[in-house]
Amino acid sequence: MRSLKLVEHNPKWISDYEIEAGKLRQMLSGIVISTYHIGSTAIAGIKAKPVIDILVEVSCLDDLETMHDQFRKIGYEPKGDYGIKGRRFYQKGGDERTHHVHIYKTGNSEIKRHRLFVSFMKEHPDKAAEYEALKMALSIQYKDSSDSYSRGKSEFIKSVDDEAAKSKNS
Repeated sequence: MRSLKLVEHNPKWISDYEIEAGKLRQMLSGIVISTYHIGSTAIAGIKAKPVIDILVEVSCLDDLETMHDQFRKIGYEPKGDYGIKGRRFYQKGGDERTHHVHIYKTGNSEIKRHRLFVSFMKEHPDKAAEYEALKMALSIQYKDSSDSYSRGKSEFIKSVDDEAAKSKNS
């Protein structure tokens, strides 16, 4: 069983993202549109689980079904949609995860949502600090249940998503 552990922000996460995103762009060169560093490791100054989240925007999801061996060769375990329709999800590192890859077809609203969340948090350090405090409390309360930890963050994330969308449209 994996235990939740938040650590201080590590500036190396940016270069870790760049290295891994480069491998993914090369492997997916025929369908990749863009890659984005998402999640808490993309937000400087806040504690996070030391797992780099990478969002990959592609022109076609169907091609991914034939690429499972290529993903495995670079250390990723294919997980299908992993409960989110329209996404393909890959994990690297087994029980000591280092990376999560979320792949969406261009035009999927989750691409914009994830990007807006990170951008908003970077522009609003007070909200980022509030998010960090919530994550710290949840990591103690649900140290052995990442599902409960994630559910505990969902209302806050939704409120930030709404606020970020409003500020983007104003």
